[in-house]
Amino acid sequence: MKKFFVSMLHLRGEVLMIMAIVFVLVVGVSVYVFQMYRGSERIIVGDAVFSVEVVRSQSEQRRGLGYRDVLCAKCGMLFLFDRADYHGIWMKGMRFPIDILWIRDDRVVFVEKNVSEQDQLSVFVPSEVADRVLELNAGSCEKFGITVGDVVRYEL
Repeated sequence: MKKFFVSMLHLRGEVLMIMAIVFVLVVGVSVYVFQMYRGSERIIVGDAVFSVEVVRSQSEQRRGLGYRDVLCAKCGMLFLFDRADYHGIWMKGMRFPIDILWIRDDRVVFVEKNVSEQDQLSVFVPSEVADRVLELNAGSCEKFGITVGDVVRYEL
């Protein structure tokens, strides 16, 4: 009988250990998923839908997509500005090329396609004022037929 209780206590310890491991894994995966989708919203440009990270603060805007290695195929970064202006975009720290869309009054007003990550010093400025800028993977405008005048809808 004593052996039975000892084996039950040992088994109980193993079950508790497994439960603790499962708990740590679930918490870890939850934190990872939250970090990936934190600030992620949807934007529709023409007929194309993208998941976007929305950046509002000046420090977030300065960093932009810099120092990232990749952007998913249907992802982007949306910059929200307080007022419409000729907001310049630079490629500092960029590791991949992008398409840049300037937006005002829910329409694309200017597009700069296939901006090279090699051009780290230039500032790209639109010919029209805008209050939002959307950065997408290079080739997205071509692939999805995005052009100046396209309507932009938000699910923020």
